[in-house]
Formats: sequence, structure tokens, C-alpha cells
Amino acid sequence: MIEARRISKVYPDGTQALKDVSFKVNKGEICSVIGPSGCGKSTLLLIFSGLLDAEGEILINGKRVNKPQRDVALILQDYGLFPWKTVRDNIAVGMKIQNFPADEIEKTTKTLIKKIGLEGFEKSYPKQLSGGMRQRVAFARALALKPSIMLMDEPFSSLDALSRERLQDFLIQIWQETSSTIVLVTHSIEEAVLLGKKIVVLTERPGTVKRIIENRKAGRSEYRYEEEFFEKCREVRETVERVIE
Repeated sequence: MIEARRISKVYPDGTQALKDVSFKVNKGEICSVIGPSGCGKSTLLLIFSGLLDAEGEILINGKRVNKPQRDVALILQDYGLFPWKTVRDNIAVGMKIQNFPADEIEKTTKTLIKKIGLEGFEKSYPKQLSGGMRQRVAFARALALKPSIMLMDEPFSSLDALSRERLQDFLIQIWQETSSTIVLVTHSIEEAVLLGKKIVVLTERPGTVKRIIENRKAGRSEYRYEEEFFEKCREVRETVERVIE
């Protein structure tokens, strides 16, 4: 479980990104965070990851976070792949840093490459891959470390509509198989509703929690075709519009 308790963040230049942000993400839950540009969504993920300090408390499974955690994976908007490393080496880099045995690295990377559908691309470099393929490599690199928590900063924002839907479905599959706790920052109302069992709507900067919307039917690919999906999108859209008025 992740718990944010009155999180506030002021940068050295005096910009206040967040103010008194409090909410919980239950174990095994996908939580979407949405709000206006510049409201501190990405800042919040960096605080959750332990890479950025802030006022207040972040608790993971009841323990206060003040440094990066081994079982927490952060997936960035630009994928964060090393351009000079192959697909295989990008996936393996975290395992090598953490000194996993060579045979385990080989077995895990081989399994993940097959799982993400990139067999035959093991020796390819990021510049030789499409955006969707690079995103799958970023997912695989995170999954290689078997994290219990995955933090995602607009991971699908640069993709075309069809690739975005395919990767959303892939994320749902990962979540169903691993039961990971996922916090996803997005600008897309439809994406927030499709994926988020809980949707946290932030206000304009400094971001604070405007509303938390429960969304129990999320986390299924077929949800995007159901009437309840469109009704929930309307509810979230109305909440976001009130924030920016």
C-alpha cells in the first residue's frame, strides 16, 4: 500500500508544485492521477519513488520512504532507455546493477523478450524501434526486477491512438499477471478511466486533491466499450473542467 500524507513541495526557485496532497493506493490497485498541466503530477511520482524529498510523509507498506526503494520501478515518459545498449542489454541493466547472477539475467531477459513480442530484435538499438516497441522494452526492464510497485509518468503520451490502446491492454495484462500496485500519471481522461480503479484529480498548481473517484470496473480492456465507461469519463471530465475554470 502507498499512502501520501499531506505532501507539499516547494522548489528552490520558490515554485510550489504540491500542497497538502493526501490519498491512499491499496495493494494491487491501479491508481490514475490526472489534472491540469503543471499541477505537480510528475513531481508526485518522483516523491513516491524516493528520488525527490518533500514535506509530509510517503509510506509504502507502513514504512516511510526517504530514498529509492528496490521494489519500486519508475517508468518515464521518454522511456529512459540507453541509446547505446541493445534491447537485451537495456532490459538487463537493472539486474546487472543489482548483481543478479548471470544465468538468472539470461533466463529473465529471454523470457521477457518473448513476452513483449520482440523476439528477433534482441540486438536492435532503441533508434531502430518504434515508439510502442521502446515502451515495451521499458516495461520489460522494470518487470525484470519484479517490482511490487510501478510508477508511470505518461508512458503512452507520445504514441499514436492504435499503439496507445495496444500498450494499455498490455499494461492491463501485466497488472493481472503480477498484481503490482500501479500509479499512473496521465493527461487522458479516457486512459485514466480505463486503467484506474481509483482516479485522483488534482487542482491547478499548487496541486492538491480536488476529488478521488472510485472506478471499480477499470482494469479490463473491454471496459472501454461499455456504457459505464462513458458515464465515468463524463464524471471525470466534469470534475477536471471545474478545476480549470
